[in-house]
Amino acid sequence: MSKTPEQLTVQVGPITTKYRKRGEGHPLLYLHGAFGYDGWPEFLYTLSENFTVYAPLHPGFEGDSGIDHIEDLLDLTLYHDELIEALELERPHVVGHYSGAMVAAEMAAICSCNVGMIVLAAPAGLWQDDNPGRDYNTTPITEIRQALFADPDSDVALSLYPKPKDDEELGWQIIHRVQSLNAVGKFLWPIPDKGLIRRVRRIKNPTLVIVGDGDQIVPPAYAEMLTSRITGSKSVTMPDSGHMFPHEHPAEFAKTVADFLA
Repeated sequence: MSKTPEQLTVQVGPITTKYRKRGEGHPLLYLHGAFGYDGWPEFLYTLSENFTVYAPLHPGFEGDSGIDHIEDLLDLTLYHDELIEALELERPHVVGHYSGAMVAAEMAAICSCNVGMIVLAAPAGLWQDDNPGRDYNTTPITEIRQALFADPDSDVALSLYPKPKDDEELGWQIIHRVQSLNAVGKFLWPIPDKGLIRRVRRIKNPTLVIVGDGDQIVPPAYAEMLTSRITGSKSVTMPDSGHMFPHEHPAEFAKTVADFLA
């Protein structure tokens, strides 16, 4: 198997969708969060040893204009359902992080027969008035690492969000941040609660919720909001973890996912 994933495109209605593909076995659709992803993260390498992993780029990232065709969360959910059809996948497992996990849950609630097992990592779409979590949309770019990682000075934090060497590099980081917020902001702003909690009772698919014990964006207590409403679901709390635990602890995250899907 080639170490490098294939870089492909597929047409989903009016949207030309970029995606990467690698691996062998049952199809697994990975939906990234509000932060996109660069290359092929380590945890996807591990998962692609046992699954054929499809990792699409969310419309609106990397300068893509596809987000202009998606008005609301229902549109986004149905777009992903059409994506599965366009990729000719048969009930893929769906693993999502943050906004990607929110979409995975919506897909299972609305189109459960089209997906297999689902893994919701630090899922967006939930809200508690007394425990709202940190608002990523208004977090200054200078505080991003502190907001997303248990150790903001770790190698992984600095590799994903390096300290800018000069004002020009800081400017590019701000531009990329604005692009990502434009891509997902309409589904999370002003608060991420768009009614998901009322719909999750419809989910019949085997479901795993994973949270980080130190996640400032999605409080770990939110896991119980889902497991108490999704029949047969369970949760795992990743220790020593911030919001970006799939990147902070890639081996442990991949093993947790693979063991559940086995």
